Amino acid sequence: MDKTPIIHAYRHLYRELLRAVQFAPPHRYTVRDQLRASFRDKSAVWDPEVSKRTLWFIQAARREAGIEHKVLKNLVRVAYERQHMDTWKVSYRKDSESRGKDV
Repeated sequence: MDKTPIIHAYRHLYRELLRAVQFAPPHRYTVRDQLRASFRDKSAVWDPEVSKRTLWFIQAARREAGIEHKVLKNLVRVAYERQHMDTWKVSYRKDSESRGKDV
């Protein structure tokens, strides 16, 4: 299988995502990590039509601050928060340690 169209799709999506988030430092790394993870997933199947529609959506989000922009902004924000969220076990330990120091 020729990997050239997949590489081109990755580059087009990445370029448009960077433009859509206006190269903002926390969000540019979030979209990069999300895109890398999706393209590195071994079980994923690449569909050119889905890639094309996704690119159209991202371009629409980049062009004007409409519904597409708000949806993309929320998706990026949720992905950022999930990347920087502690697991429940870490949160519990931090809470337990802070209670022990106060007593």
